[in-house]
Amino acid sequence: MTAKAKNKRWLGYALYVFLTALFLLYFLFPVNVIEEFVAHSLSRINPDLAFQASKIKPWIPARLRIVEGRVYLRDAPGQPVFEADSLYITPQLLKVIRGDYFFTLEGQAYRGEIAGSIHLAGKGTDAFGSELTFSDFNIGDYDLLAQKFAHKISGSLSGGIVYGSDPAGNAGGNGRADLHLSGGQLQFQAPIFGISSIDLQSIELGMELSGRKLTIVRAELDGQDVKASMTGTIQLQENVELSQLNLKGTMEFLAEFYKNHPDIFELLRSMKKRVRRGQYFFAVTGTLGTPIFTLL
Repeated sequence: MTAKAKNKRWLGYALYVFLTALFLLYFLFPVNVIEEFVAHSLSRINPDLAFQASKIKPWIPARLRIVEGRVYLRDAPGQPVFEADSLYITPQLLKVIRGDYFFTLEGQAYRGEIAGSIHLAGKGTDAFGSELTFSDFNIGDYDLLAQKFAHKISGSLSGGIVYGSDPAGNAGGNGRADLHLSGGQLQFQAPIFGISSIDLQSIELGMELSGRKLTIVRAELDGQDVKASMTGTIQLQENVELSQLNLKGTMEFLAEFYKNHPDIFELLRSMKKRVRRGQYFFAVTGTLGTPIFTLL
């Protein structure tokens, strides 16, 4: 047999082995092992979090595809914290081999796009880091917000979140978020002073987290009816609804508001003494579960 024929034969064997291995990997892929690994990784971030997916498969060239993945609270499996229609996770193989788990991800969730990276330090430490960007999330599809908030919020949410934790050096996590809501609307569960909804044309929100203290660096509403801004802090608690609020801000009713809601004009006139330079000053105290709104 000539050398050329031998090379073709060995090439054929190699191709056969590769295709067979690929076939077995795809159809005998250890879904339970991967699901357990993701769930364990989440528990390192927060022991209350759990994970489930309808399908996990390997994807060419070297990544995983998660279909209908959901992160939820262990004691409330019916209330997902996050859901993704389809998510592709790519491990950085050299780092994973060394026990330093670093992944990049991209996919679709809430009719929008998401991308970013997740870093889980090796054994012996619970250090964690993540960086996510997303665009055009339809927050009307976010079930947890609908369940926790009595009023209905709609709109398209985009932005970025950076979060990390190192229990050895700091109790709690550190991070920041810059969010933008466009084309939004707040619909009240029941009319307030005859107002059933408020236009949320644009909202800019900047937040910083240090330990259990969440600082609202910037919160600005630009709507057709109302303009408002707010800053302050939220002291987070294990039970999120008990988190303490210490927020202050201003709001200004525009001409369009008086045009759309003439019945409230007299009420606002009776509060004229509270107006400074056309703005109403307010404070929000209490807790996230029971906020208290006060005009200053």
